[in-house]
Amino acid sequence: MGKSDRERRHRANLERINRVQQVVGRGDCLRVDHEGTLLERARLMAEEYRSHEATEAGLAAFGRLLRAAEEPGFPHGRDVAAFVSAVWSSQPLAMATLRGLDTATGDDMMAVLDAYRFARLDLVEHVEGGPRRVARVVGQWLPRLAAAPATP
Repeated sequence: MGKSDRERRHRANLERINRVQQVVGRGDCLRVDHEGTLLERARLMAEEYRSHEATEAGLAAFGRLLRAAEEPGFPHGRDVAAFVSAVWSSQPLAMATLRGLDTATGDDMMAVLDAYRFARLDLVEHVEGGPRRVARVVGQWLPRLAAAPATP
């Protein structure tokens, strides 16, 4: 799914949210609760915008992390590979991995975690190069982890 597909899906979700109506009452006494409808739409829209923004920022950050780890001699390559492997395989990550990094790398890791939290898609499947690229990066820095991860 490319960026235009994700944008189209985002717009479709916003249109779906605009059609939401909150109904209250019972039996023949049903009515639309206009105030409740507005509040629910606002909540759903905030959630959709947060998800969309986190997904786009996380995919961009994930791509930057992979690109940096592909460079020979990258000083934090092992940490990035451990992080990518943890995201890929839904495995625990030592918190010390997030310390001692340069600011840009640390910020990208946090953006990926934010996307992992809010995104409605698999980051590894949608990053440029997909699972093969991720496996190559992980295998380059952590050869014992190069085997495909267990699916959650």
